[in-house]
Amino acid sequence: MKITLIGAAGVRTPLLVHGLAGLGAAAHLDELALWDTNPEGLTAMKRVAEAMAKRQGLGARLKAYADPEAALEGASYVISSIRVGGIEARVKDETIALAHGFVGQETVGAGGFACAMRNLATMLDYAKTIDRVAPKATLINFTNPVGIISQGLLNHSGVNVIGVCDTPLETFESIAHALDRNPFDLRFDYIGLNHLGWVRSIRDKQNTELLPTVLASPEIIQKCYRHGLFPSEFIQKLGLLPTEYLYFYYFPQAAIKNTKQSGQSRGQAIAALNTRIFPKLAQAADSQLIEIYEDYLRERNASYFSIEATAGERRRENQELYSKFSGYERIALLVLQALHAETPSLIPLTVRNDAALEDLEVDDAVELPCQVSSRGVRVLPAGRAPEAVRPLLLQVKQYERLTVRASVEHSRAMALAALEKNPLVGPSEAAEQVLDEYLKAFGKQMKLQAA
Repeated sequence: MKITLIGAAGVRTPLLVHGLAGLGAAAHLDELALWDTNPEGLTAMKRVAEAMAKRQGLGARLKAYADPEAALEGASYVISSIRVGGIEARVKDETIALAHGFVGQETVGAGGFACAMRNLATMLDYAKTIDRVAPKATLINFTNPVGIISQGLLNHSGVNVIGVCDTPLETFESIAHALDRNPFDLRFDYIGLNHLGWVRSIRDKQNTELLPTVLASPEIIQKCYRHGLFPSEFIQKLGLLPTEYLYFYYFPQAAIKNTKQSGQSRGQAIAALNTRIFPKLAQAADSQLIEIYEDYLRERNASYFSIEATAGERRRENQELYSKFSGYERIALLVLQALHAETPSLIPLTVRNDAALEDLEVDDAVELPCQVSSRGVRVLPAGRAPEAVRPLLLQVKQYERLTVRASVEHSRAMALAALEKNPLVGPSEAAEQVLDEYLKAFGKQMKLQAA
């Protein structure tokens, strides 16, 4: 079996190799094909990935390609994790938004819109290549914003696509730890869109509902979230447990204030980390590569959400580098294992709605629990969204639809309509100014035409 990774110069490639080492005989991996538009970064990440493969016992050949068609040809699975324009583009996405008083984040708000417009156009081009040289491949999409990219691919390509994100599983694991439970012993009912999801039920093996236990205890609620993102009384009133990204929707002004107070956006912090790691890797002996890489991961993980929530305070608790339940590499492994197993696994994924979530359209991309097995992916019926979250859910989905239309139709007018529908932007003079700045920075990559 051949798996192709698009975006292999990204710093998560060795993590993915760590996960793929757990595939086992059911899904024998012969080759991991690596492709990226950044040849220098690809060379560096391939060295670390090879060291990781050796340590973890992954016997597959790791091969870097200079041509995307050759990399994709004959692949059984394609894993995409691209950022068009690199970390420098993310910095611009976030700082332009912040300069106009909007949340500065790579997947939501104005920054998420700019990221989506660049990445979707490119992913649709890759989809055409996959259709041509690997028509039977399944595309496992990590490319952000996962919801918008997956919606565009589902509705405007012939590729079999599954959107994946580690946020739901990380949320489940945090809740389990707050309850002093093993996450493998709990069943979570989850509803929403990518980076806009809520846990509405937690049941143990005896089918006892544990959500009321969480909601009744401010102490447990606070343990569910790093940096105390949500006040306990807010969660109790909501009656659901949101994922961390809802912080930007529920407390945008706090996120903006903290980010400005810290003096840098998350993208700028990551750019600084990346600037340090790549020269270190270039000079390191093979025996030092994983140590350098894991130090990088620890520093990156320790600062996650700290800028937006605490103006830069680092997390004090020890963070597990390789969780057995959640994480980037874990969700990829779970999906691949499940697709080769007869017994279905329940995994939260971004897929075509197919009327599972009654509030949304059949062709919408939703993030819901799915039964995954060798027979395919089946989204489970979700009913209607709770009243407390339905208006936000519907508005964000409208924004996502408009963003896809703007990209596919190359329409500036539609792009402005999308920004104005976004709950973190809205109709304003600033929305048009932000769009103009993004077009100035990324016009060729966004491929928009004047109205």
